[in-house]
Amino acid sequence: MQIVGMVTMSHSPSWDLGPVDGAPKAYVDAVFAARDMVVAARPDIMVVFGPDHARNFFFDVMPSFCIGVDRVSGFGDFGSPKGELPSDPALARSVADRVAADGFDPALSYNMGVDHGMSQPLAALTPTLDIPVLPVMISTGGPPLPTLARCHAFGRSVGHALRAYDGAGRAVIVGSGGLSHWPPSVSPSDPEVSAETRDYVINGRTRSAEFNAAREASSLGRRAKGGTGPINEEWDRWLLDCLKAGDIEAVLGIDNATLLDKAGPGGQEIRAWIAALGAWGSGVQSTAYAPVPTWITGMGCATAFLEDA
Repeated sequence: MQIVGMVTMSHSPSWDLGPVDGAPKAYVDAVFAARDMVVAARPDIMVVFGPDHARNFFFDVMPSFCIGVDRVSGFGDFGSPKGELPSDPALARSVADRVAADGFDPALSYNMGVDHGMSQPLAALTPTLDIPVLPVMISTGGPPLPTLARCHAFGRSVGHALRAYDGAGRAVIVGSGGLSHWPPSVSPSDPEVSAETRDYVINGRTRSAEFNAAREASSLGRRAKGGTGPINEEWDRWLLDCLKAGDIEAVLGIDNATLLDKAGPGGQEIRAWIAALGAWGSGVQSTAYAPVPTWITGMGCATAFLEDA
């Protein structure tokens, strides 16, 4: 199998994939340009690294990494795709086997749910949702928090596994999350987290629909009142500059505490970008960025595609 391209991008519960709520047109145009690159690359599989926001994964048992190896379904939160998504179990299981042989021990899911953290970029890049997806969840909401270096090495292993797959095909790698933003913490190890939230993120599997409805109502209420979120634009631009310059080592050296301080709880999601870069195995060709306070997130996008893809 050939890896023909990579897109890393932010997601946001306030984004409906259009130029709304003050998002700069140039940024939205960059995302749609990435979509055009994906279409031109003609992928047979979309390999998506991303987080979960306590819709499908809970801290009763939280893996550092989890590969969806069979059925995949969208939770449907914040207008993201809902219901079954196409998948390629033979490819996914081959990747899982090769990654395990490479010294990694990801969890496997034969019925994996994905929320907007993975399905929103899918909807942005493949609006028809007819390309099979291989989802890889990375823990970002609380421990276990794999180091950025570990995420990069894991992604590199996934990339090797894809390239070694016996079947013909073309893969596009996607990393979804970040950049800087400060949503409420959901880490059960955070003493500031309320007892109610802590109980939910550990024991809330049967209450995910109720939890999501409350979160969506809160988000709508915040936007209706003109609510915004803090963004560290300087740090976001530094990160993108490092990636475009190929200075990945400067990023991999960031520890969890520094990442939390500079980019907030939501900035922990850049693990998905780092894993995607590891799978891609080469540099970033173009970047776009816009701080969008009404989306509570520094919105970034980075792309790289083979010239002859």
